[in-house]
Amino acid sequence: MTSTRQSLDCPGSLLMLLAAVIQFFRAGSLGLECWVPGRSLTFCVDQYWVNQLLKNYAGGFTKRGFSGELLRHLLPSGVDLIELNVFALLLFMALALLLYAVVRTLLGRSGWAPLLISLLLMFAPFGKSLAETALDPLQLCLLLVASVLLTPAQSRARDAVVLVSFVLAALIYEGCALLLLPVGFWLMRATLWRWLPLALAAALLLVFQQPDAPSVGQAAREALVAVNPLTGEQLRYRDGGGLAASVSFSFNVKQEFSRYLSDSPRETLSRMARSLGAVLVYGIALLTAMAERRPAERSLGIRVWLLWVPVALPFVLITHDWLRYGVILLLLAMVVTAAQCPPRPLESGPMTRPEWLASGLIAMAVAVGPATGDVRKFLPHNYFHASLLMLLVALAVLLIEQRRLKIQQNG
Repeated sequence: MTSTRQSLDCPGSLLMLLAAVIQFFRAGSLGLECWVPGRSLTFCVDQYWVNQLLKNYAGGFTKRGFSGELLRHLLPSGVDLIELNVFALLLFMALALLLYAVVRTLLGRSGWAPLLISLLLMFAPFGKSLAETALDPLQLCLLLVASVLLTPAQSRARDAVVLVSFVLAALIYEGCALLLLPVGFWLMRATLWRWLPLALAAALLLVFQQPDAPSVGQAAREALVAVNPLTGEQLRYRDGGGLAASVSFSFNVKQEFSRYLSDSPRETLSRMARSLGAVLVYGIALLTAMAERRPAERSLGIRVWLLWVPVALPFVLITHDWLRYGVILLLLAMVVTAAQCPPRPLESGPMTRPEWLASGLIAMAVAVGPATGDVRKFLPHNYFHASLLMLLVALAVLLIEQRRLKIQQNG
């Protein structure tokens, strides 16, 4: 087994769960006001994600219909939106525990260092993005992939979990057919089975290439309903227009890339820089914290993260969700790296200089992060210079610490 099974402690886990609850209501679409009767149809969960969750196979096999098909059979009388909000909160709490377990494994540490870094990430735009997109299909896929942490490395069990997770994730969100290919490459044994995800990705993309017929959306709409028990309002699946869940992949590419022609290059680059720059700060901070105790795993983490760039960049460009995809992909890279870490007991002791520096870098992101601005797609405009400054500082810290440790080792 990996060391991840021993990567949770009770006090730290309770603090992370508390932080998740605070961030869920703090960063939700309406905050605590979302629970005022009649104020919001879907409470603290964005209606966009609820709509995708309601899509099902009543009108035939279609992309993003797996979750709704499960709900259709498990809850034939309809989905209670209060229960759905509770599930969204539990999902976010599970992500918080996953983050804590992975950080502990990557640092090879118990004690305050991983807890402090994890808590800071939860209250930075990193955690705010996850809270604002509660019920995002990508979050469900992330937890599916994270199940590999419970399997032994280089084993049949891990191969099976990776394959099952890959298929289910692709059925939940078709983009995972390509986005999760690096997971199979890194975690599966070097056998012929390692190429199965690639074949499955090609097959699923061909199946999902065609846009939904009108009958598919209508049948899905009639088969499942979500009800707000406080107001009696109902919500059913809605397709049409440019909704990514119902149009072809090529149509979505053309539609989204047309925005690059309508927006000024300066504004586009600004959105990318202030969002992806912040994600790089989080990643560099973790690499800095790993420098002293986990140098080999840090090198692996860099390779894993870089491998995702050519795979993920097309999706990020198409969707314009630079922060959302950046956070999900960084967390995925952390999970894959943690799964590859050799099992060993977690060390204890006071925080090291790299760990303090990493905590300071993420604390900067918390301090200047938007408290009320929507970060689901990208950080607000006034975050541009702050994110670039943080990135420069993070790079400087990483290089200085790398040189210091090298001198220390040689001396």
